Amino acid sequence: MGLTLIEAAKYEHRLEHLAVIKTFTEGELLSRLPFMNIAGGGLFYNVEKELPSSGFRAVNEAYRQSYGVVDPQSEAVHLFGGDVDVDRSIVDLQGPEARASQVEMKVRSMRLTMEAALINGDPVASQGRGFEGLARRIPTTSPMAIDNGGAPLDFKKLDELIDEVNSYGGAKFLVMSKAMRRQFNAQARSTAGQALYNVTTNALGAMVHMYQDLMILTVDRDAQGLQVLGFGEAGSTSSIYCCTFGDAAVTGLQGPFQGRYGISVRDLGEVPDAPVFRTRIDWYCGFGVMHPRAAGRLYNITALA
Repeated sequence: MGLTLIEAAKYEHRLEHLAVIKTFTEGELLSRLPFMNIAGGGLFYNVEKELPSSGFRAVNEAYRQSYGVVDPQSEAVHLFGGDVDVDRSIVDLQGPEARASQVEMKVRSMRLTMEAALINGDPVASQGRGFEGLARRIPTTSPMAIDNGGAPLDFKKLDELIDEVNSYGGAKFLVMSKAMRRQFNAQARSTAGQALYNVTTNALGAMVHMYQDLMILTVDRDAQGLQVLGFGEAGSTSSIYCCTFGDAAVTGLQGPFQGRYGISVRDLGEVPDAPVFRTRIDWYCGFGVMHPRAAGRLYNITALA
C-alpha cells in the first residue's frame, strides 16, 4: 500500500532525509498524494475495461460463464533530482548554514517542479524524461472531462464531476489553483454551494477548505514562477480536477535507491574537479492513474468579471 510522504517520514530516522521530506510536504498536493513502492524501472498493471456478468440461477442450473476484460498498461519510473554545488569559500567564510540554505532552495525547486509535472507533465516537451500529468491524461475530449460552458464555476457541473469519479473506498480530493479557490470562495458565499462548502482547521492549526466532504488542494506556481493551473487554458479558462488517491486509483510511484525507497540525499563532499561541496538529491519516481474513472476534469471555467 502506498504511503504519503508525511506517513513515510514516521519510518525515517536520517535527519537530512527528514528535512527534505518536510520541504516536499509543504505542498498541499504532494502532502496528500500516496507513493507506491515498486521494484524495477516500472509498473505493469491491468486496467479494468469490462466487468464479467453475474446473475441469478434456477435449482440444478449452472451459472453463465463470463470473464472480465482488462487493458494492460504500464508506467515508468523517472529519474528526478538535482545537484547542489556550493563554493568552498562560501562555506569557509559564511559557515555551513550557507550550504544548508542552498540545499533547501534546491529541494523547494524540486517540490514546485514535481507539483507542476503532476498537473501539466508532458513527456514530449521533456524529451521522454518525465511523465504525463493530469492535463494530458484527461484531455478535453476525454469521457471524464466535463465542459463548464465557458462561464464562471457551475456548481451543478462540479457535482456531476464528483459523481463521475469513483472513490473505490478511498477519499476524493478537488485540485485547483489558488485563483480558482478564491473564485470558489466568492461564488460559494452567494449561491446554493454555500451549504456544501466550509473552512475548518486541522490538528496543526492549518486552514482546510472542504466541499461536500472533499478536501480542496491547491497548486500555485512552478519553480520559474509560472502559474501551474491558473486561467491560462484556451480562452483564458481554467480547470478543476477531482481525484481519488490510492493504489487502485491516482498514485505516485517510487523505485528503490540502494535498497531503500523514497528520496535519497547524499553529501558527496568536495568534488575533485572544482572547489565546491556537492549534495546530490535523487528520487526515482513516477505517476499513475490506475483506473479510467479514478480522476476527472471540469474545464472551460472562466474568471469572475
